[in-house]
Amino acid sequence: MSFEPTDIAIILVSSAACVYCFVLSRRLKALQNTKDGLGATILAMSKSISAMSSSTQETRSHVGEMAGRLAGLLEEANATCARLETVQSSLETTQQSAVDQVTNTQTELGIMMRIILDQSKSRIVEMTNMMQEFRDLTEGDAARSTVPARRPAIPYPAD
Repeated sequence: MSFEPTDIAIILVSSAACVYCFVLSRRLKALQNTKDGLGATILAMSKSISAMSSSTQETRSHVGEMAGRLAGLLEEANATCARLETVQSSLETTQQSAVDQVTNTQTELGIMMRIILDQSKSRIVEMTNMMQEFRDLTEGDAARSTVPARRPAIPYPAD
């Protein structure tokens, strides 16, 4: 049996292909290993994706709930603002009314005080005149039979 150079070349190429297939087989087994290889990485990524997906779903539901609560709170705040504006305008009206009443009462009180002071002055003058007449009567002469003439009243000093 004689070997030709082409036979040797075919054997060498076949051997190289076998070695190459053996190396590829080991690499594929290493990649498929679920503990250390690409399989473990893919498994970890799958778990991470499912965890992220559930976390995203929970976050969406919480955001929906919070958006509903926030909308309710905003409506409540708007209603409270409207009530506060109503109360403020009512207070401003009440304040103006109270100021007007106080001003009117002060004016009336000033007028009444002037009237009372004028009446008091005239009564003091009358009382002074009466006291003078009583003095004149008590100090008067027994001979006099007529009522003594009135003395002029002492004027009360004006303001």
